[in-house]
Amino acid sequence: MGITLKQAFDLFIFDRETYCKKNTIQNYKNTLSYFFDFIENDRGCSIDRIPLDSITTLDLKAYVASLRTRNKLETHPLKPTVNHPITKRSIRTYSVDLRTFFHFLYYNEYMEKDIMKGFKIIKSENKLVLPIFDGEASQIDSLFNLKTYRGFRNYCIVHLMLDEGLRSGDVLNLTVRSINFDESYIMILNGKGDKDRIVPLAKRLRQPLYKYITFFRPHTTQHDFLFCSMQDPEEPLTHNAIKSLFSRIRKETGITRLKPHLLRHTFATSFILGGGDMESLRLYLGHSSYDTTQTYLHLANTYERMGSDVYKLDGIFFRSYYSRPGSSGYSYRTNQKL
Repeated sequence: MGITLKQAFDLFIFDRETYCKKNTIQNYKNTLSYFFDFIENDRGCSIDRIPLDSITTLDLKAYVASLRTRNKLETHPLKPTVNHPITKRSIRTYSVDLRTFFHFLYYNEYMEKDIMKGFKIIKSENKLVLPIFDGEASQIDSLFNLKTYRGFRNYCIVHLMLDEGLRSGDVLNLTVRSINFDESYIMILNGKGDKDRIVPLAKRLRQPLYKYITFFRPHTTQHDFLFCSMQDPEEPLTHNAIKSLFSRIRKETGITRLKPHLLRHTFATSFILGGGDMESLRLYLGHSSYDTTQTYLHLANTYERMGSDVYKLDGIFFRSYYSRPGSSGYSYRTNQKL
């Protein structure tokens, strides 16, 4: 069956649209477009004129080699002149998506040869990622004015990631009914990979969340999402709003490594430090396998040996809580900025 690279791409996307989320589809389109750009420049014609069976393993290797010298900002609309090479993690992501694409084509018999044989995926970088420490958590909390809607909303957003291990997407998808105060749990529906899960509601978050819902959350008629836009309460909060919030926190605190996922990372590391078991952590984080969860075990062991004061979770997550003095006490702070 002789089809073009463009037709092959369309078949792949049509297949993924039957079960993947829109964000996943868009990610495939973005990452595969880099390979298509490379092939078009190499062949001097568009992918709707390039036969699929003309693509070889050498093309894949040449593409990855080109990524190593590519400026990750070269497609930026402002055309910055600063050269930031693509990270190994990004190259790995692009390569994994490429492998998924060509495996789909081979196993559905759209191409005769499995060109992924002999194509090695670059290994992940094992960089040490520092979690949030107690002092840094206090510094972040000091920014929130808990007498205002904005401050209370932002406090709850941050601590749902830090104290519950939620992804930013999980937070955005929460509804008022997601929080069960009577049974002390949070229901996360349609998380990453369309998985549902339940996490215990930390005692320290019960009052702030209840107070936010009762006194601060705007009355809306268009949706029942937990968090609303500041500009228009009838619209739910967006990913861009989360990015802007964390950008302001980084600027105000000087904690340059702070990102939404770092709070989830801190939750996982602290969970292990507090004596939590791996199976519970896997379920709370919504991981499909232990491969990802296992990385936190090594990190927790490292920080335990260092005696680092990693942010401590609520005792509700553990049978035996942290042994350090004063670890179980916590109070949320009131101040004035975010």
